Amino acid sequence: MTGALTVVGEPGGVIFLRDGLVNGVESPTAPSVDRLLTAAGLVEERVWETIPSRPARALVEGGHVSAAEIELCALNALYDAAYFVLSTARAELRFAPDIEHWLGAECTVTADQVCDHVARQRRILDEVHPSDVTDTAPVRPVLRPGLDRVLVSGLQWEIVLHADGQRTPQELAGLLGRSAYAVTLDVRRLAAAGLIEAPVAPVPAEPEAAAGVQHPAPVPAGPEAAAAQDPDPAVHHAARANGTAPAVEILPQRVPGTFTFDDPPTGTRRHLPAGVTALAVLPGAIDKAPDDSLLKRIRSALQSLR
Repeated sequence: MTGALTVVGEPGGVIFLRDGLVNGVESPTAPSVDRLLTAAGLVEERVWETIPSRPARALVEGGHVSAAEIELCALNALYDAAYFVLSTARAELRFAPDIEHWLGAECTVTADQVCDHVARQRRILDEVHPSDVTDTAPVRPVLRPGLDRVLVSGLQWEIVLHADGQRTPQELAGLLGRSAYAVTLDVRRLAAAGLIEAPVAPVPAEPEAAAGVQHPAPVPAGPEAAAAQDPDPAVHHAARANGTAPAVEILPQRVPGTFTFDDPPTGTRRHLPAGVTALAVLPGAIDKAPDDSLLKRIRSALQSLR
């Protein structure tokens, strides 16, 4: 069976099958093969505009990459995106036959290999740091870690250098052209070492009052609390109604008609100093079994399509 199994949800993505085997995986949270090859300096951006569809063979024949390089990069992108696709909560599955991955690479893996790899990725994350609060939150480095010296790897240095308090680990991966899972893992390592601020948990909203029942508004204590209140709540609600309230930033959307996603703006990556020592931060470890309910559903769906 050949086709595309779409996992609908957040973050979601697409699993491409070729003769019952997984030939590629795409997710809006993981850089695709073209982004990884361009960021690694193997293929220039202008080359992508001149090669045909399913460009794997054209890239090899044109001398841009070797067959081993394109296969390795395709496998890395496959497993990288699979972690996020198979972590989609409350996912819905939709299959479209006769759709192949846009790259046209020859590498294929079984559904069991993909699911087992994702299970290992989850286990490694929890062994490094048991909390997942930093996985999808904007990365905010600690300004004063309280340490005289800090040893970080090259990727960790890139993360800290480009973290602006707005980009999530996956957005940093897209900017840097790095594995989204690898960035997520190193963010956990930095969090375990106390070099990343844990995001503040949102305050749960109070339940709305029942219809026809009015509750007295709480009276603030002291002049400072009174000054902190919204001087005119009606203005705030009117702004929300007419669409003038502050806009919420939206993640890049998938390009219609393809299974690739928007790249980050060009020219926004900072240059790194030479001679960065690749020395990882050593976090604590804890063993935690992953939730594999979605993995079983994906495995069963893929096996039924063989």
